[in-house]
Amino acid sequence: MTSDALLISEQSHFTTARSLGVAGAMGALGGDMSSMFNNPAGLGIYRSSEFQISPGLQFLGIRSTFVSDTLRPMALNNRTGIYFGGIGFVYSEELTGDWKNVNFGVSYSRLASFNRTFSFSGVSTGSRLVNFTEEANNSNAQPENLDPFEENLAWTGYFIDNPGGGTSYIGAATDSNYIKKSQLFRQSGGINELGISLAGNYKHKLYIGATLGVDFIKQRELKDYEESDPSGNMDFKSLRFREERNVSGVGINFKFGLIYRINKNLRMGLAIHSPTGYGLNEDYDTQLSGAVIYNDTLRTTSADNPLVSPTGKYEHNFYSPWLFNFNLGIVLGDKDAKTKGFIGIEGEYLDYSSAAFSLKASDVNATVGDQDYINQINSAISDNYQGVARAKIGAELAMDKIRIRAGYRLQTSPYQKAVKGVNDFRNDISLGFGIRNDDFFVDLAYNYTIAGFEYSPYYATSERNNPRTVNDVNAGIFLLSFGVRF
Repeated sequence: MTSDALLISEQSHFTTARSLGVAGAMGALGGDMSSMFNNPAGLGIYRSSEFQISPGLQFLGIRSTFVSDTLRPMALNNRTGIYFGGIGFVYSEELTGDWKNVNFGVSYSRLASFNRTFSFSGVSTGSRLVNFTEEANNSNAQPENLDPFEENLAWTGYFIDNPGGGTSYIGAATDSNYIKKSQLFRQSGGINELGISLAGNYKHKLYIGATLGVDFIKQRELKDYEESDPSGNMDFKSLRFREERNVSGVGINFKFGLIYRINKNLRMGLAIHSPTGYGLNEDYDTQLSGAVIYNDTLRTTSADNPLVSPTGKYEHNFYSPWLFNFNLGIVLGDKDAKTKGFIGIEGEYLDYSSAAFSLKASDVNATVGDQDYINQINSAISDNYQGVARAKIGAELAMDKIRIRAGYRLQTSPYQKAVKGVNDFRNDISLGFGIRNDDFFVDLAYNYTIAGFEYSPYYATSERNNPRTVNDVNAGIFLLSFGVRF
C-alpha cells in the first residue's frame, strides 16, 4: 500500500493534444479544455463554445535489473494500449458590463494510467521462502494463527515447519544466495475524472475559475512469483506464489485558479488543487504451490490445485497531497498577425509524504490491529517520500492556420533516499502539430517519458533477504484531438 500513495497521487493532466504538445505548460494561457484540470481560470479565456474529444495510444517499455546480482540479468517488457485523453464541452455566455464572459465546462478525462508489465529472472540475494520463515518467527504465533495469505500457506504446504510444535519455525531453504527467482508483474487500470467547471472574465484583465472533480479509480494487480533450487542440493525444490489485488473507489476534489493579464503580452496565474479524498474498496487473495522434500518424502502441491487463501476485503480512505501551481504566459505577436505564438512556463509543488490512508468511519469490522497497520503504512509514506518540484516549459508557433508545438517537463525525485542505479527524476519531452480555423481544429501530439523506479517483490524482513530490482521506464503517448467551435 505504501507505493499506492505515489501511484495514485502522480497525475499527468495531459487531457488534450494541444496541452500535451507543450508539456502541459498552459496554466496562464488557457483557452484549452485541459484548463479544467490544471488552472480552471483558463476556462474564462474562451469567447465561444466548444466540443472536443481526444483519443490516443500509449506505449510503455520497462527494463528490469537485479540490484545485487553481479551478472545483472535484464528483462525488457513492452506494452501498447489505447489511451483516452478525454471528451468535453465548454459553453460560453457573453455578458454586458465589467464581467465579459461566464463559461461553463464539463469534461471526462484520463488523469492517470496504471497500465504496466515488467518481469525479472535470475539468481540474487533474497528469498521469499526465507522471508516466510522469518515472518513466522517474528509473529510468535501457532500455525493456525499465522498470516493466512502467506505464512499459513507455506506451513500447510510443508515449506516451513515447527518441529517442536510451538512458535519456532524453520524453512526448507536457509541460504537464499543460491535460489533462482523470477516474477511477472501485471498492472492495469487508472484514474478518470469528471470535471465540472465555472469561470469568469473580468474586464479582460482578471480570470477566475473553479473545478469540482469527481474521480473514479480502478486498479488490478497480478503478481506471479517463482523460486527454485538450480543446484538440486536442498530439500526445497520449487515454489510458486500468486497475488491478485483489485482496488476501486470514488474520490472528490476542488481546484481553484486565477489568471491576471498584466498587459497584452504577459499573463500570470496561480492554481491550488485540494487533496482528493478517496473511498476505496480492496479485494486481495493469494495462491501457493510447489515441491519440497519433507520427512524424506517429496511433497508436491500442483499449480492446477494450489493452496488458496481466504479473500481479504478491505475498506479504507486515501487522501492525496495538496498541489500548488504558479504559471506564466508570454504571448508573442499581435492577435491578427499571420505569425504569432506563445511561451508557457510553470512551476508546481506537492508533498508526497503528506499523503495518508485512514479507516472508514462506517467500517464496523475495523479493529485496533487494522488501525495499527494503517499507522505503519502512513509512517512508511512519511519516512520514504518527500516533496517534489515540477518545472514545465512549452511553446506554440502559429503560422496562419498551422500550429507547431514543443515542450519539456522535469520532476524531481519523490524519494528521500536515492537508490543506486535508479533514475529518480522524471523527464517528459513533447512535440505537437495542429490545424485550426474559426469552426474546427485538429491537433496531434507525442510525449516521451524517461523515468525509473525501484521494486521489491515482497516486504523484506531484512536487507540481505531483499531481491530488489531497478526499473528503467521509457513511455510514449500519441494523442489526437478533434474539436468544433460554435
